[in-house]
Amino acid sequence: MPIQNIIFDMGQVLLDYCPERYTKAFLPDSAGTDDCHLVTHVLFGGKTWQQLDAGQITETEAIHTLLPQLPPHLRRPARELFYGWQSYIRPIPETNELALELHRAGYKIYILSNTGVRLHVYSFRIPAFQIMDGAVYSADVQQVKPDPAIYQTLLFRYSLQAEECFFIDDNPDNIAAAKALGLQTHCFQHGYRALETDLHRAGVQWKEQ
Repeated sequence: MPIQNIIFDMGQVLLDYCPERYTKAFLPDSAGTDDCHLVTHVLFGGKTWQQLDAGQITETEAIHTLLPQLPPHLRRPARELFYGWQSYIRPIPETNELALELHRAGYKIYILSNTGVRLHVYSFRIPAFQIMDGAVYSADVQQVKPDPAIYQTLLFRYSLQAEECFFIDDNPDNIAAAKALGLQTHCFQHGYRALETDLHRAGVQWKEQ
């Protein structure tokens, strides 16, 4: 069956997700490398962040868990970082333009992402959001990739056939789960040209060859 639907992940696909860069923007100039690594790890690298993505805890619950893990001099900038990091996200131009071109060519565009509720604060910063036909976010449905349930939620919600979908993600485990459900896939780790090649191989046409 021909591909009719293109499903994008967000972090490292549609936007440049770089927690350490966000941390550097909020810490004082006097903060050293060790401070930056510590704050990045505590806020973005542990179980609490995963629970936020899964919709298992609120942001208020998360910050009360996270701040005591940091020394006192880092708690205020860490709090500001926790609530303000999204101001520093950068859309990836090539993939956002691709989504727009695919939409103009008649393909349906969807997003399937592991993300917390803060997504609803910064989604307007991602160009592809203006044309998407649907989305499923992990915190909203309390399911996370690579659990097959979140893929099935997307397929069921929008009445999609797996064989008509092409899924783009940077995580090999997420790709493997999508393949097992019958979606065609691309693991976005080797640049835009590799993605373009795999789309062409799948029969997706959106511009003159």
